[in-house]
Amino acid sequence: MLILGLKEKVSEIFIEKSKGYIHGFTLANFLQAVEVEQKTITLRIRSKGRIGHLYLENGELIDAENDEGMEGEEAAIAILCWSNAEIELRGIHNRERTIDSSLMHILLEASKMKDEKDDGKDTDEEVLGEAIRLAEGHHFKKAQEIISKFLKENPRNYKGWLWYSRITINFKSIETALKNAATLEPKNPEIIEEIKKFKLAKEQLGTSQQVRRCPFCWFPLDVKSIQCPYCKSHLFIHPNFFSALGDADSKILISAIERYMKVISREKNINAHYFLSIAHLNLEHWEEALNLFHKTVKLAPDKEIFSEQLRALVNHMAMDATTSSFEQEIKPETRQADNASGKPEKKKILVVEDSSTTRKVISITLGQKGYDIIEAKDGLEALSRLNEEKPDLILLDIILPKMDGYKILSIIKSNAVFKDIPVIMLTSRDGFVHKVKGKLAGSAAYLTKPFDPKVLVETIGKHL
Repeated sequence: MLILGLKEKVSEIFIEKSKGYIHGFTLANFLQAVEVEQKTITLRIRSKGRIGHLYLENGELIDAENDEGMEGEEAAIAILCWSNAEIELRGIHNRERTIDSSLMHILLEASKMKDEKDDGKDTDEEVLGEAIRLAEGHHFKKAQEIISKFLKENPRNYKGWLWYSRITINFKSIETALKNAATLEPKNPEIIEEIKKFKLAKEQLGTSQQVRRCPFCWFPLDVKSIQCPYCKSHLFIHPNFFSALGDADSKILISAIERYMKVISREKNINAHYFLSIAHLNLEHWEEALNLFHKTVKLAPDKEIFSEQLRALVNHMAMDATTSSFEQEIKPETRQADNASGKPEKKKILVVEDSSTTRKVISITLGQKGYDIIEAKDGLEALSRLNEEKPDLILLDIILPKMDGYKILSIIKSNAVFKDIPVIMLTSRDGFVHKVKGKLAGSAAYLTKPFDPKVLVETIGKHL
């Protein structure tokens, strides 16, 4: 009767929604009901900062994974042991079968493992894991509290001492923690590397001051540092940033990117988004950095420092937008829904440009000024978007695939509906002849790439 009742509730859930959080079920009961319903779904499970995924096909559990590196049946059993699990229904993912055991067998194994735990209390490994996740998310105070308590009860745990050395800002405490870790595990490569970092920091800074940590390699830094002496990563965009790139340790940065990606999958974390942006910039991953900086500013619009950093990046990319190193395909962002709040409608600008990087730079620059941006990558798409969106102004590149900018301009100006829309020509071509040609064809203005974002905004403002 219990499963039949759950079956009815699960049926209602699938009728009402295809995605979202599920309430009122234990994970085990929900899986049993899904098995009866023979549904194909993906479940995202969250508990105490941990993330796991369960993949079901026609009601059978075929695969699982969690952020602790487990896969298959091992991951499924571990996830089912988590307490107070949040269940989220996600879109369907195609997965290869890695689990051959029945759901009932896995549920029994998980139940047995739960019973073996000490009166339902978190294991030492879980407590330390929670502290590490907090440290990775830059919740250092809370992480330090948990690890301090953990080490009082587990003074011979080398991993606890290693992580304590990474989050304390006192030189003496760092040294003591690393000595304890090295005594317990003298050949551990992570401990050996941390001791190497500490010795270098001690040579550079002495021992009388407090430090902050490199967000990429945990090196103890002077609070005014702009670059890490160990991994050579730049910590923020400074005046010499773009001319100084190329020396950072890519292996450390890639590891940091993986770490911060896990953090933002677990929580809304502004610091993680910001340092992801900086890590990608150090690796000269321009599009990834631009997208992440944009998200960081959206998450914290009141933090002027993030807006300033984004402007510095946009300005640099705008001035060098024709550089081949920027030309990588980027995923277009979904446009936000039309304003239905009764506020004045945003002015729409159609950006017709075949370079994905230049489109992105223009979109962010103008989006920050309150404009609604519509993008088109060639002439045919531009005419289609023009008809659909009725923009207030058009930014039009001259050199385009399928149809050049002059041809598009002549079509616009010969159309009674669109002829009064101001068109600003945008191109890498310079010279008096091109400006005259654009003016004769009916353009309102002519800008040359690479362009100054400030001049772009001012020019648009004159015609809207």
